[in-house]
Amino acid sequence: MDRRNALRNLGILTGGMVLLPSCNFSEEKVSLVMNKLNIKTSEEALMKELVSCIIPEGDIPGAASLEVHNFVWIMVDDCMDDEKQASFLKGMKSFDSFAKEMKGTSFLSMQQSERENSLSDIISQASEDADPLQKDISFFVSAVKGLTSYGYMQSEYIMKEVMPYTLIPGSYGPCETVDNSKRINVNG
Repeated sequence: MDRRNALRNLGILTGGMVLLPSCNFSEEKVSLVMNKLNIKTSEEALMKELVSCIIPEGDIPGAASLEVHNFVWIMVDDCMDDEKQASFLKGMKSFDSFAKEMKGTSFLSMQQSERENSLSDIISQASEDADPLQKDISFFVSAVKGLTSYGYMQSEYIMKEVMPYTLIPGSYGPCETVDNSKRINVNG
């Protein structure tokens, strides 16, 4: 065997071994890659349906139209500590099976009213003596609910179109002259 070919093959093999751990061979593709989280397509769809259930479409765009689900992912990735992120992810992974156990069907196949009822039931069932999995699911739902309402109210559409913010207060009206007969004497 030629020495050059042996060294070249060894280099290719070493490069492949270095690259192999970074390859993902799972069936489901990752749709969002963040600093700490890798969100799969099914998880992204679940989050979009959750925020849509919390703030549905109406006369003004709902949370899904304003892409609040992306805000929720960013807040979980950037602002939660590792322990809360782990609890959030455990709750998210168990959420659909828990909803199926409670209502007999998966969350994504429920009607809007059934979804709202199941979310309320999940939050209300979390108590001090609940099992850790149920606490994680309740934490997940509560966190999504809070972050959805916060992200929705802070969205560009709401801040510009619905509740426009003025940096400087409105115009100042001049002082009016007070009739001396209507004056109140404070000194006695």
